[in-house]
Amino acid sequence: MIALKITDTKDFMTKLLAGDTFDTFLFSEGTVTTFTTFAMDGTWHPEFFGEKEHTPLTWKLMRPVIYSLVRGKHTPIQMRIVLKLADYNVESLLRQSGLSLASEQVDGLFLNLNYGKDEVSVTTGTSLKIFTLDRSLDRIWDDMVRKFFLSRRIAAAEA
Repeated sequence: MIALKITDTKDFMTKLLAGDTFDTFLFSEGTVTTFTTFAMDGTWHPEFFGEKEHTPLTWKLMRPVIYSLVRGKHTPIQMRIVLKLADYNVESLLRQSGLSLASEQVDGLFLNLNYGKDEVSVTTGTSLKIFTLDRSLDRIWDDMVRKFFLSRRIAAAEA
């Protein structure tokens, strides 16, 4: 697990809310506090759209909803978004890393994004369905996040 402080809040928020930088991630949960607090648990209800199959709830689908909550004259008081690496990307990461974990053993690789007082912090997290003392996946995920931020020109410093 690493904690990063975003050094250019405006650029990051633009990439998060108006760009496609994080669109391949899944939306896990979030809260936005403006005049009230909006809480979203990330549960997808496909029947709302008349769908019968479960479709993953991506950040691409949630981004306009969150953006509509925060745009306007006032910045939000607080915002917390939890994004999850999509399963196909978890499989790819495991394959490339050479770890002996199966993708079915990984519950999720997460980015916890926290905004408040014009500051953004990002914390990585891993969740496994099995018990292990091996922290190799944590280190690999942390390295991937650093590389992802670097490739997307997201300015961050270790907190």
